[in-house]
Amino acid sequence: MVNAAEKLKVKYVISPECGHAYTAIRWEGPNLMGRQYNFEVIYILELLEQLKREGRIKTDGKDERAITFHDPCQIVRRGGVLQQPEELLNSVAGNVTLMPDSGMWNWCCGGGGGVSANERAEPLKLKAFNRKKRQLEATGADTLVTACANCRIVLEEGLEENEMEVEVIGLTELLAEYLEEKKEAGES
Repeated sequence: MVNAAEKLKVKYVISPECGHAYTAIRWEGPNLMGRQYNFEVIYILELLEQLKREGRIKTDGKDERAITFHDPCQIVRRGGVLQQPEELLNSVAGNVTLMPDSGMWNWCCGGGGGVSANERAEPLKLKAFNRKKRQLEATGADTLVTACANCRIVLEEGLEENEMEVEVIGLTELLAEYLEEKKEAGES
């Protein structure tokens, strides 16, 4: 990816909603290569918030479900992408209750550090989810939004194991539901 991006002389490489991909391309890649890139790595939510702030994308309406947000470790605590998810979420959701200890202090979903990929760690992952379960229950939310595909999988597994009826969706997915459609010339 780095070779292709540099060959194409791109200014940015956008990391998708994946905490591990974000840290791998943003920090681990330059460390392994022993040099900085000739481009900037930007997380998808950083870009979407910038485009929204500049008026290049617009939203219409708000989701009124009881929503809370899980702050992914790799993106928020390690990556520093804290304000953008909250601003995007609040722009399309009218009934948001943040978890206790949200933001930089939010608890891991239970799958951090590669635990989600280690079958032998399944009991530990589910035990760690109990902390997240208590946070979620404190909000009363029936919809849990996150910004990391890995977290989403772990959260869904924890919810299923605990027989909790909570929908999990990605923040970019929620934002996409409320994007204002471009009007054709002559439409009102």
